Amino acid sequence: MKRARYLLILIFSVAAFCHLIPRLISQIHCHRAGNLCREGHYDLAADHLKKAANYQPDDYEIQKELGKVLFASGESAPNNIEAFLLTQTSKDFYLNALRLNSLDAETVYALGRGEHRLEQLYRYLHPEEKETPYRPLPYFKQAVRLRPNGLQYNYTLARCFYNQGQMNELLAVVRRLTRICPSSYGYLKKENFWSDSVREACRTGLREAVKNKISVRNAHMIISSVLTEEKDWPGAISHYQEALNHSAFQNSSANYAHLGSLRLKNSQHKEAMTWFFHALDMSRSKEKSLERIYSFYKKEGCPEKFLLFYQQISGYFIFSSRADILLARFFFDLKQYQKAQEILTVLNQKHPTARAYYWLSRIAQAEKDWDRMELAIQKATVLDPKNSQYHFIFSNLLKRLKKLDRAEKEARLAIEHRKSPTAGLFNHSAWIRWSKSDYLGAIDDWKSAVRLKPDTAAFYSYIAEAYRRLENRALAMEYYQKATSLDPTNDRYLKRYLEIKAEI
Repeated sequence: MKRARYLLILIFSVAAFCHLIPRLISQIHCHRAGNLCREGHYDLAADHLKKAANYQPDDYEIQKELGKVLFASGESAPNNIEAFLLTQTSKDFYLNALRLNSLDAETVYALGRGEHRLEQLYRYLHPEEKETPYRPLPYFKQAVRLRPNGLQYNYTLARCFYNQGQMNELLAVVRRLTRICPSSYGYLKKENFWSDSVREACRTGLREAVKNKISVRNAHMIISSVLTEEKDWPGAISHYQEALNHSAFQNSSANYAHLGSLRLKNSQHKEAMTWFFHALDMSRSKEKSLERIYSFYKKEGCPEKFLLFYQQISGYFIFSSRADILLARFFFDLKQYQKAQEILTVLNQKHPTARAYYWLSRIAQAEKDWDRMELAIQKATVLDPKNSQYHFIFSNLLKRLKKLDRAEKEARLAIEHRKSPTAGLFNHSAWIRWSKSDYLGAIDDWKSAVRLKPDTAAFYSYIAEAYRRLENRALAMEYYQKATSLDPTNDRYLKRYLEIKAEI
């Protein structure tokens, strides 16, 4: 009896193992296919998937993967005929997958993409035909029915309706999209089908989102941004305030600052100050937030109101020297240079900073006091020697003052300390070297500029002129040819080319 029980267990184990073997072999082939597909070996991947399908013919996932691999293979096909055949074969496998699982939205959507691709290829291969036998729209509709909240599916369906001129259906999809996902508004604005009617459909969808309590906070914020675009400040304020009332724990300094900026746009200066105060109170970087608030006042053309705000809040918060520099900037923007200079001078007496000296140089520049500017920007470079901007400003000034050796040195430092030197920096350095008759050095700089901006014809013409100064007319002609090819409408390039050619 005991032996019979063991024998029965053995029989069941062997039967189970025999049942699992095909599945195991199939999974091995699928794994290999996945690796090959990632490496772009679509033909080999398809072979392994077909072997996997032989072991598990009723596995819709394998049929779907075959469709995916052959579709990708069609996209990289060397010609349109082969692309068409591969895409058609891909469709056949997707249809097999759909037959095995009619509720898989991903398969239906893939069929729509394949049908759209076949439609495009058919038009290219048969330009004489007015109609095509391929219809992607029914598949995209079915995909959305199976997965109504699928964002990508809805976006594609909207584009398909637009391409077929079905505007009412397009607007219905847009309303659904903004209802289920209010943030989709930002993506819809970038679509080719964007229009006033689409904007209105978005607003309807956003209102439905609020009504149905779907992402209420986000929906109110987006409605506020829509109304901001329309300069409906009271409406924008109302909806943004509503947004902050929902999930208030998410409110940040930036939220309060934005609400303050809306109040400012609506000429509600007292209310704006209140919200700016809340923004500063919550901020972890009060000076940075203060700078942002100043930018709001400046943008609205009422920078003088900022001074009143600053005077009211200065007793509540402890600011670093960065706030003093901002106040100096405020007076600088109002062209009250003496007040700005006094603030910066007092600041430097306490603790000299490169930024303060930079703004002192800006004041001197505005007053065309070049000696004072030179002294200030030089101190800025000493206090912050790795600041590329300061070295560039110093170099520019020295070039203006004809102090070319020092100007060149500062230009090199500006390039050295710039994480990604620009073509403009190299061009600046090149002209200094040109002024020193260092034509080879200038050529090196302009060639560096060309590497960064190869389509700028002027750089090639500068190199050509430098080679001409070196009496290398062959290279001068070569670079003028390049300049002319990039800017054929510039008569000066052709004229100089012909003049140099005549000199040979």
